[in-house]
Amino acid sequence: MNISSLINLYKEGPADKQLLNKLIGEYLDLIARREDDALQKKLLKDLIQKYVSLEKRVDRLLKNTLPEKVAEEIKYEGTFTPRQFYCTILFSDFSGFTMLAETIPHGELIAILDEIFSGFDTIVSDCRGTKVKTIGDAYMAVFGAPEPYKEHAVKAVEAGLEMQDFVRKFNKKSGFSFGMRVGIHTGSVMAGVVGRERMQFDIFGDNVNIASRYETAGEKNKVNISYVTYMESRDHFIFEGRGSISLKNKGKMKAYFVLQENGKDHG
Repeated sequence: MNISSLINLYKEGPADKQLLNKLIGEYLDLIARREDDALQKKLLKDLIQKYVSLEKRVDRLLKNTLPEKVAEEIKYEGTFTPRQFYCTILFSDFSGFTMLAETIPHGELIAILDEIFSGFDTIVSDCRGTKVKTIGDAYMAVFGAPEPYKEHAVKAVEAGLEMQDFVRKFNKKSGFSFGMRVGIHTGSVMAGVVGRERMQFDIFGDNVNIASRYETAGEKNKVNISYVTYMESRDHFIFEGRGSISLKNKGKMKAYFVLQENGKDHG
């Protein structure tokens, strides 16, 4: 029975209008509850869709800020537990960049760094590395953390050569004459996430400092590596031994220039 039938019965003057009033009231209440249910379901559906959309945006932002493995652990565990990795660290820095920066408008300088570092990002990612950070014109990456794998030293050296190739091609295209040093070292580090407002995956330990020293002690347009990295990658590249060189606050340590990958000319 629908509402029209109830109203018709009411108009015909039945003996028990009180019963009909009750039936009409119950019917209207049922309709109201159904409409309320439909409204609540629609609101719930809209809320779920907005939540899923927001979660995807947060997920993309988190993974754009942090390595995917780190972002996933934070997402599901609430934190990334600091841990030790045996890995390979790469530093690059432009020689004479400060003097050059004084002659280039700031907007153009930012555009140049953006193009070069975006290229480095692609190279590092393709070589299974993780960008750690940039400081001015310096670029830092790690291979074998936070995703451990065996041939991290090989991949780091490969990335270093490709980064030098990229700068050479950029110079040829742009007319600039950027010279860049690359230093690479292999060893154990502690890795963790620091900061609350702007979380950052970072690595710590003396081997990080040593890698930085190898960059400083290198030469422009060359990839300078430590003895440990050499031992880990010697079957894959052609090297030039440098003997023992002085590293700031580290004394003398063996060093090697990487000339090219076996069977491939990076010159």
